[in-house]
Amino acid sequence: MKKTFKVYEALKWASSFLEEHHYEKEIGHRLLQHHTGWSRARMLAEMHTPLNEAVSEFFIEDVRRAASGIPVQHITGEETFYGRAFTVNEHVLIPRPETEELIEAVVESVNDIFSGKLETAPLNIIDVGTGSGIIAITLSLELSQSRVLASDISSEGLAVAKQNGINLGAEVAFSEGDLLDPFITAGEKASVIVSNPPYIPEGDRAMMKENVKDHEPEMALFAGVDGLDIYRRLVKQIPYVLNLPGVVAFEIGHDQGEAVRELLLKELPPTSNVRVLNDMNGNQRIVLAKVW
Repeated sequence: MKKTFKVYEALKWASSFLEEHHYEKEIGHRLLQHHTGWSRARMLAEMHTPLNEAVSEFFIEDVRRAASGIPVQHITGEETFYGRAFTVNEHVLIPRPETEELIEAVVESVNDIFSGKLETAPLNIIDVGTGSGIIAITLSLELSQSRVLASDISSEGLAVAKQNGINLGAEVAFSEGDLLDPFITAGEKASVIVSNPPYIPEGDRAMMKENVKDHEPEMALFAGVDGLDIYRRLVKQIPYVLNLPGVVAFEIGHDQGEAVRELLLKELPPTSNVRVLNDMNGNQRIVLAKVW
């Protein structure tokens, strides 16, 4: 492989190399943008521009790293979520676009239930298992009248979340601890409880690609034989924290909707409206409860 080549040649080589290793050719575009600092539009305009030798060398090295299974987000150090750049590393789950739909469901529910009340009193929102902080920080910025709190059991993950909060100018109170334990201990109450917990069944591990199972934190992925272990524990804590009226929103696996809905119905008042929502691909993705 020559050390210098034009942009279109670099992308053609990267696409072919990545597809040979069963990874998306789009990774090459992301890596070239990362190393040149160009926007997507500029990169397309520079197709016949020769890359300098240093950029070429770094680009080739990182394409090879990506093809070996290292997530492109770990190579670039960031991922975009809800239009904002979040720092990510091996200590946190990489944001997925489906989680943006969880944000939209929460914002819509808050505006529906608490319309006209947000100006008089701040709304407490708790994000359980915050990871990189994408949910807590996004809700803090999208619902600026709210007071957002977040927990995580991982001190390394919380360090990433706190840095993202600083970088993006979001005021979120982060606490280290298991699920809702820090808030129960502190006597905190919230009108909204949201979580994207681990929900992958242990048996699915063998079918997952190496760039996920070997590089993202295990505790953020797997949750027992059926993937429901965290939900079972979390729903039992909700009555100690949730104000009424309130909202509970969970991200779920593609076939877990009814099971998680039933878990919530056992713990919430009988007047609660608990629904399973599908994502943009038609898969079950969110369990949303409006609690009265």
